[in-house]
Amino acid sequence: MITQEQMKELISAGGNVLSTDGQVLGPLGRLYVDDATGRPTWVTVDTGASAAESFVPLDGATTSGGDVQVAYPRESVLASPGMSQDGHLSQAEEKHLLRHYGLLPGVDEASGGRSDEHATSRLESDHVMIRSEEQLRAGTEIRETERVRLVKRIVTEEVTITVPVRREELSIERVPLDDVPGHRNGNGNGHTNGAASGGGSYTYMERDEDTAVDRNDLYAAVGSAFSGDEVTIVLYEERPVVQTEIVAVERIHVLKEIITHEETLSGEVRKEVIEAESFDAPGRATAAPRRTGG
Repeated sequence: MITQEQMKELISAGGNVLSTDGQVLGPLGRLYVDDATGRPTWVTVDTGASAAESFVPLDGATTSGGDVQVAYPRESVLASPGMSQDGHLSQAEEKHLLRHYGLLPGVDEASGGRSDEHATSRLESDHVMIRSEEQLRAGTEIRETERVRLVKRIVTEEVTITVPVRREELSIERVPLDDVPGHRNGNGNGHTNGAASGGGSYTYMERDEDTAVDRNDLYAAVGSAFSGDEVTIVLYEERPVVQTEIVAVERIHVLKEIITHEETLSGEVRKEVIEAESFDAPGRATAAPRRTGG
């Protein structure tokens, strides 16, 4: 037995209805379920033979790949009576279809054209009247509302970030030679002998042979004075570099959620009301008829 969920999937996938011998009757249309049990009972198919879709019973139907194969030949489906497409089959319409497909007993000629399905029992009296009324029934049908397609598109946006960068700057620090420890400036640099231990210091002319080495350095520095020397120093700095890379940020799952809500339906129904009218016997004064409802 085909379930309602299977029929939903086949209709969403665009399946076809196949006859009992495997011929394609047409695409799956709308699904009709039983009002009481919710079991799939009928499916419509557009055979192209008429403007309205044909109703086919799902009793004995099976799935064949992505299609539904019914238990009836093509001729029976094409000759099925046309029914209203208002979303609900009345009891009379459903019985008419069931009789066409041989699922109800046929007409018995001996019973005066009444089938066993519609045979009724009545009292042994000629004064009997049958009262009928219409009843409102509500059901559901499955129809396609929309198709959703996922599309990735590229969005370009500007991103601003702050990057710390470094650079070298040249600063000149001037230090007097008198403040440089160990420099031979002619005023003494702390080199003393025993005779100058009381705080005195020797001049370059009064130093020993060690003083002669310092004197040579001083002469070399003096010799380069006013000669226009140039010293080249290379300065460096950091510069920000922008690069892009592609990284996966998230995975998206698409889920279908079933939402159930209640809807209130209303419709007009008709019913028969039986009233009894009584009149006075002939020869008496005429009186207004009296009515009693029933």
